[in-house]
Amino acid sequence: GDRLKSLLGLLQKAETLVAVIAFVTVAGLLFADVAAREFAGNGIFAAQKIAVYATAIAGMLGFAIVVGVHGHLRPKVVDKLFPASWSPALDRVGDLVSCGICIFMGMIAADFAYTSFDVGEVGMVLMNKLWWMQAIIPYAFFSSAFRFLIYAAMPSTRPAGEEIET
Repeated sequence: GDRLKSLLGLLQKAETLVAVIAFVTVAGLLFADVAAREFAGNGIFAAQKIAVYATAIAGMLGFAIVVGVHGHLRPKVVDKLFPASWSPALDRVGDLVSCGICIFMGMIAADFAYTSFDVGEVGMVLMNKLWWMQAIIPYAFFSSAFRFLIYAAMPSTRPAGEEIET
């Protein structure tokens, strides 16, 4: 249990670090681009496109980060349908269902990124291969599925984060 909790904590820190770097990149590029337009008359080549890529990376990692702190939306209406004593079992079922959904979405996203790799799809501004950036999508889903699976198998590893009631 403690090793898994440590592994989940390390995963959370690594993903948060990458997301923060991506957000700082976005802010820095956009600030520099606007400053260059104001003071030099021209923006920085591809700054906005790179900022879009970094935003996508940060956003997809944000999904996994929220799962990692147990901060997702949760409909409370279902709680009223079952006795409170069933809550631990229902939490595990919910984690397994969420794991399954994330695996399914991860498989679709992996196929999407692989297809982009296979056909050699490139971005129009930088003419860069897009699959490497698209790979963050299946990663985020599979990372989240891993967390949900661990939470279902060992509920003591589930963070006590705050769910947003709906």
